[in-house]
Amino acid sequence: MKGIKNVIFDLGGVIVDLDIQASIQAFAKIMVRPVSTIEEAIEKLRPLMHAMDVGEMDSQTFIGIMKSQCHPGVTDQEIVDAFNQIIRLPYHRLEFLIELRKHCRVFLFSNIGDIHWMETLRKSEELNVDFTSCFDETFLSYKMKLAKPDIRIYQKLIESTGIIPGETLYIDDLPDNIKAGQEMGLIAKIVPTNGLDDELTKLFPEILL
Repeated sequence: MKGIKNVIFDLGGVIVDLDIQASIQAFAKIMVRPVSTIEEAIEKLRPLMHAMDVGEMDSQTFIGIMKSQCHPGVTDQEIVDAFNQIIRLPYHRLEFLIELRKHCRVFLFSNIGDIHWMETLRKSEELNVDFTSCFDETFLSYKMKLAKPDIRIYQKLIESTGIIPGETLYIDDLPDNIKAGQEMGLIAKIVPTNGLDDELTKLFPEILL
């Protein structure tokens, strides 16, 4: 943390753990021709999720597309619930973020659509924590109409916050996003997907040791 005044966190796979298999299993119960592997699910959903992430597709359009591939009688809520099975929000991560904000500015920087964002807020509320209070500001792709690794979304974050990139640690689990952050001068650190906990004591020893 020496010299670090700001920390930027990705959400999915970093703050929130991703359980793709749980979502696949939930969709398998309601779809006419369900996918069977994580790779197949990612390939099928990637264009839809990207459209949602950049605000080109709203939740109702997404639900309508998915409903056309489901058994008759499947409800909107069943589709949303299956989609949201991917999200796991550990309470101790929220505790850590709250503690970290005592030492520096903390930002959330996520490629996300409105369905998963609302579910993240809901899960945090179940844990009696206001999720947005864990951050100084949140930067969400679906609201900004841009997604990482587009360099323009990094520029908007930096301009909006006034941070100095060389004083800012950026944590993400995707190499392309890290590369873009480095191009903008951020101190970018990649962590394994769903592997933040193993890295925290290395990244923030004075807080956790």
